[in-house]
Amino acid sequence: MPEQGQTYHRCEKGAAVAELEKPISICLFASQYTTNSGLFGIYDTLSSVGAGWETFVTGEPVQVRFAVKVVAPTNEAFRSGSGVMVTPDASIDDVTETDICVLTGISASATQPLGPEEARVYDWLRDLHGRGTRLASACTAALYLAEAGVLDNVEATTHWAYGDLFRTHYPKVRLRLEKNLCFTDPHQGVVTSGGTTAWQELALFLITNYAGMEQAVRAAKFWLLADHGSLQSPFGAMPLGIPHGDSAIQACQTWVADNYAVENPVSAMVAHAGLAPTTFARRFRQATGYTPKHYVQTVRVEEAKQLLESTDASVEQIGLEVGYEDAPSFRRLFKRTTGLSPAEHRKMFGRRRFDRYS
Repeated sequence: MPEQGQTYHRCEKGAAVAELEKPISICLFASQYTTNSGLFGIYDTLSSVGAGWETFVTGEPVQVRFAVKVVAPTNEAFRSGSGVMVTPDASIDDVTETDICVLTGISASATQPLGPEEARVYDWLRDLHGRGTRLASACTAALYLAEAGVLDNVEATTHWAYGDLFRTHYPKVRLRLEKNLCFTDPHQGVVTSGGTTAWQELALFLITNYAGMEQAVRAAKFWLLADHGSLQSPFGAMPLGIPHGDSAIQACQTWVADNYAVENPVSAMVAHAGLAPTTFARRFRQATGYTPKHYVQTVRVEEAKQLLESTDASVEQIGLEVGYEDAPSFRRLFKRTTGLSPAEHRKMFGRRRFDRYS
């Protein structure tokens, strides 16, 4: 029998359907920058909750849990950042209330902010936030939330390649790039997810907290959503960063790219720059976002990753190659930086994993 507040009707295939009185309303915001993999992936996943598993597996009455629609700056169809036409269900002017607003990943510069041309969107997001709508972003769409100011003094994550952009233009955001998902409370407040396919973690978060754990398990099975874990740091790399005009620091970056394994590389860079150590450290951090020591460690770990992925050299050999004579110290540094041990990194990204495709 239907629960109180539910009614049954028949769908086209004849399956019984039990509609909740008021499904959770979710707006997926899309714009000219949107990448379609995240937009349509999260649309399909959330729209299937209460319907997909029930239709194909159990035969239970369908209970639509989320009312999902695509919202854009205008009602007109547009070509997305992926080059695919998107026809929105509504414009931002049509939506003044919704339970949840999800901004899916966008194709955007990693060196320049979105800018004032999206001011209408920022105003809309601030208005929704003030009305109690839960805002969530996947991947680079956190740029919209940062521009709107709703991430100020909030822990947030985004694609790992956008760390420099956030540190430079949105310093009030408490950036946690190592995380796949950031939220303060499961039931309220802004939610952000990490890079690219981390939208799957966001989808499962929403399903768990608004439709229940059983539905989250069903969605994970139905859509083959693998466990990405709580960290995105294993997938990270050292991005180019925002260009800077400090020629002395740039020369040191060029030098250390070929000499990272030498003993005391930081002291060598200071001598190479011809600056006082404190001046060098200040200018280096200002230009790169790294302390000199952290920069060298990151370069060394990046090179170690390449060797783990492309060779069968032992972890001890690789540690020596990148400048660490003590293998246990190298292993600890590698895991602290990436979230994986060297052996785990090789298993995840090494060539043996990809042999089956050859």
